[in-house]
Amino acid sequence: MVELNIYLSIPMEIIFSLLLNLLIIYYCIVAFIELTKYVYCEWQAFISKFAKQPQGRMSHSYRTDPRNRYLQGDLLILVKGDVATAKRLLAQQRRKNPGKSDNWYLEKVIYDLERDRRR
Repeated sequence: MVELNIYLSIPMEIIFSLLLNLLIIYYCIVAFIELTKYVYCEWQAFISKFAKQPQGRMSHSYRTDPRNRYLQGDLLILVKGDVATAKRLLAQQRRKNPGKSDNWYLEKVIYDLERDRRR
């Protein structure tokens, strides 16, 4: 009987206030979890957008064709061995002129570099 009196001595307003506060905390936690899921999904979409950008067409013959190797050597000589610059110039031509052969891109970049150096 004593225990029952302890519970009855707590006013109903306090119990109601505690339950309301617990409910608010629960909804805040649920909202935080949902917001975290949303931000994670948006971040994944943002990253995948940049990861899936086309890098240009490159066939297997690009590395194995002897003529390509000679042209690659000529291009590297023109850019003084800067592989990053050579790749950037080739990628730029692939974006400007899609659908051409690998030899065409190499010849075009070499032609443009030689033309610009004659000026």
